Amino acid sequence: MSDKLSTIAQRFADEIRAQDWSDVHSRADGARHSRAVDRSTTEQLDADATEVVLMNVVWVTGQALAEDDPQFDIRAYAEACGVSDDWLLTKRGAPNGGIEAGIRRRRSRVVWGR
Repeated sequence: MSDKLSTIAQRFADEIRAQDWSDVHSRADGARHSRAVDRSTTEQLDADATEVVLMNVVWVTGQALAEDDPQFDIRAYAEACGVSDDWLLTKRGAPNGGIEAGIRRRRSRVVWGR
């Protein structure tokens, strides 16, 4: 558990990390999904595409968490969710600012498509 995250952010991160995102494009089976007990097989995304899905999930849920927690740390949250170092760090090993750029910093409860 990260000491940088609120209790609810840590719970979200634990659920997100535990989820198998590799077949999210072809299945809708929620938090109960376990590939180990699947009765049918579905096409899986490759590792890179799966990581893109995970990163988008982190940004969207992170945005909602940031709206209610002014101390929210998207980087700590991404790490807790299991985002790979390919997203977290530059090739030189420095923090990649793209993680922070993925969420709106101003409090702006935007609802798209209304």
